[in-house]
Amino acid sequence: MSGLAVVTAARRYRALIASPGVARVALPSLIGRLPYGMATLVFILAVQHGTGSYAVAGIATGVHSAITAFTAPWLGRLCDRGHAVAVLRTTGILYGVLLTGMVAALATHQHVGLILGLAALAGAANPPVGAVTRVVLPGLAPQHVQTAYAFDAITVELTYVLGPVLIALVTAISNPYAAVVLTALLATAGSLGLAAAPGLTARYREVRTAALAAAAESEAARARLTGRLMKLSLAVVLVVGALEAAAYGVMEVAIPKYAADLNAPQFAGAVVAAWSAGSIVGGIWFSGMNPRLGRARLFALLLCLNTVGFAAMLLAFDLPSLAVILFLGGLVISPTTAVECELVTRIAPAARTTEAFTWVGTGIYVGFAAGSSLSGLLINEGTALSVVILTATAMVGTGALLATTAARRIARDATPTPTPAPAH
Repeated sequence: MSGLAVVTAARRYRALIASPGVARVALPSLIGRLPYGMATLVFILAVQHGTGSYAVAGIATGVHSAITAFTAPWLGRLCDRGHAVAVLRTTGILYGVLLTGMVAALATHQHVGLILGLAALAGAANPPVGAVTRVVLPGLAPQHVQTAYAFDAITVELTYVLGPVLIALVTAISNPYAAVVLTALLATAGSLGLAAAPGLTARYREVRTAALAAAAESEAARARLTGRLMKLSLAVVLVVGALEAAAYGVMEVAIPKYAADLNAPQFAGAVVAAWSAGSIVGGIWFSGMNPRLGRARLFALLLCLNTVGFAAMLLAFDLPSLAVILFLGGLVISPTTAVECELVTRIAPAARTTEAFTWVGTGIYVGFAAGSSLSGLLINEGTALSVVILTATAMVGTGALLATTAARRIARDATPTPTPAPAH
């Protein structure tokens, strides 16, 4: 990373955080998204602790994720219609109550059906903190849009670094049930804090007002406001995101198995964390860059580099070498996520951006679950690690091919939409 890029990135992040309302959105967003990096592990630990069954724990985790993937777009649509504050408050409280209820059911050894039902209901009430943040944050600092999306991507990576650490600490001090309660408290506090951010309501009102005003002035703007959400270009971006998530799901199951085969299972988490560390560094680097490529072509290029990063895992010969390769490959993850978010914002109808971002989340949930399941099957069959890596590489490579093929169509649909400056 060049010194100039670091200095430029630092200056841009300082300007972003200093923008009115940004800190009031960024802090509760980080708190509310920490459960994203905790949910899978905490469900596995707590449900297995209470039922003694990894099978039930796996089902509870899958049900929670599947229901979240199904209901998130509906919550996003409600946010876009001016109910973001109510959605965040309601889901934040419900999610906390339902997770606490699940802990009570586990502690008192209730029927498995009740535990799974509470896990499913919690999934339905999972607060759309990430989607709302991606709509509000760039609008609060329209002159720092690229930095805002890079900052958002880094925040996501931090949740996957800090979340497991918090679980490990709480579980060591107490038990897995306390980790579930902590997850519930973080989700509730983050949702309520984001709902109370002064810029949130004003931002949604501005987006809606600007879209309606533009629609009143021109047929093209009216078509953009009322047009179909799932355009071909947006569908390509969502499929590409799902393929990426599937590839990560494949490797996040395979890496612990590889570590166990080397008699070092305790280092699996550190190796996976190297991926996130690389992504954080890459996001900072990207914030200091001024790419000249159009966003569609830049998206395709980053995906090609991501494919190279996955393929490079074939060169690993032990855990330290794999960690180095993951760190280097991770450098393009946050930039890819930032560009993807910007494309979604530009392609989606102006008044349905939150819903579009929840569809992105749905694709990630489904892709990651499919990749994890496939990896588990391959590992159970005794498939060599090299074949598993090639499978993950093929998934990302397919996404890169789709993005490259559709780059012209994506660029045409991703015409920049002027973002009104917020009234502070």
